[in-house]
Amino acid sequence: MEELRDIGIKISTLPEDKKFHRLVKKIFEQRVQSFETGEGIDWGTAEALACSTLIKEGYKVRISGQDVERGTFSHRHAHVFYQDTDGYYNPINNVFNDPNARNMIASNSHLSEFSVCGYELGYS
Repeated sequence: MEELRDIGIKISTLPEDKKFHRLVKKIFEQRVQSFETGEGIDWGTAEALACSTLIKEGYKVRISGQDVERGTFSHRHAHVFYQDTDGYYNPINNVFNDPNARNMIASNSHLSEFSVCGYELGYS
């Protein structure tokens, strides 16, 4: 449980030197609180924890589909976009102190199940 709590807090803590949307910051603050108390862990947080533990075990995780970076209704937050500059922060990729690792890839695609299947199967 202690290891899960440590990973959970790391994936739920945004860097203080970057500017994020205030509502997104609030979501991440609630995530930290849920790991500190052990209560109120939501679907998106549990999903991020599951991906992080797989990465810790040596697996790579890749998801693709429409709006998977943010997540439908903004639950996932695999990419958290900066408010004052281009780019984004990927909380899961920044957990294990390897800045070159891309162990979690969230790749948005067009709204088409055929295009997603084609992308996953390697067709252009």
